[in-house]
Amino acid sequence: MTSRKFFSLFLLCALVPLAAAKLSLAMGWFSHSAVNKGYWLEREIELLPDADLHGAAWRLVYIAPENCAQSCEQALYGLQQLYTGLGRKQVNIQPLVIANNRPVALGKFSAIVWQSPENNLNKDVSDELHDQIVIVNRDGLALLRYPINSDAAHMEIVTKDIRTDLLRLLNYDRKGT
Repeated sequence: MTSRKFFSLFLLCALVPLAAAKLSLAMGWFSHSAVNKGYWLEREIELLPDADLHGAAWRLVYIAPENCAQSCEQALYGLQQLYTGLGRKQVNIQPLVIANNRPVALGKFSAIVWQSPENNLNKDVSDELHDQIVIVNRDGLALLRYPINSDAAHMEIVTKDIRTDLLRLLNYDRKGT
């Protein structure tokens, strides 16, 4: 085999997969959320201040509406169940509710902490993440969001999805270890 033939075969073997990958991305054949159950946020949102070094690294945040109705109670119940089901990994997680006023239903859920909105939680962010559960990392950046509704069966599916994504993120987290 001549060196020219070898070089052309080498280029062909290198360029064909690259061209196929570029084509699949350009044509939309690639599934962006094949692994994650939640929705990645399109832009960077710093929802909370940085976590303490000795505190929980990951936060599950529910952006509550003004009036805590059926969907709000389902979300709080789901957060409580999710937190309880994490077992020994609870030390890495802090469930939070961000609301202007402390929800009355929060008294039933001992693991969830209420926090008033930060000054940087502007109207756009509040509208974008309204009535959703958000996974927030150690640096305070919102990563994944999960829309909820008042249906208990749907909320059970959502909490399973959050658990799957959260455990995957915890396994890949290298900070603090």
